[in-house]
Amino acid sequence: MTPIVNGFSISAQRAVGYQEAFPYLCDELRRHGFEILSELRVGPALEHELGLSWAHLGLPWQNYTVLVVWSPPDACQAVLSDRDGGLLAPFNICVVGNSQCTVAAVINYYSALISRDGPIGIRLVIRNLTRRIYEVLQEFANEDRAFIRNEVEVDEVHMA
Repeated sequence: MTPIVNGFSISAQRAVGYQEAFPYLCDELRRHGFEILSELRVGPALEHELGLSWAHLGLPWQNYTVLVVWSPPDACQAVLSDRDGGLLAPFNICVVGNSQCTVAAVINYYSALISRDGPIGIRLVIRNLTRRIYEVLQEFANEDRAFIRNEVEVDEVHMA
């Protein structure tokens, strides 16, 4: 499955539960040179801040996380290209899922922000970020690639 490009967003779906898909997406982001600055778990935040129970909202997904992500080299190029270039970094990726499938989405910066009269450096940053995010989402949607953790688990029983 390939990512879906809308005027507003680019999204991809992985037909596995959130618990498996979320770490896979995080690894793909890191593999493509992005850093995850923070994670906002929307359900617990709404419950804490507004007293709204996630279960009582009647939403079809159990997990909803917003990742705040950036690429230091792209941020550097953006701020060197224009005073307002920092608006491109960081950006958000929305990860929504339940036990059967997970969707990741990001703003389609290319269609939302590209301008023929904007600084060439900013246009290049936007094109590069959009291409790289599309590649991340393409890998995320690739059902044939299994998630293999980089860590090695040690069985203490067999260590003696």
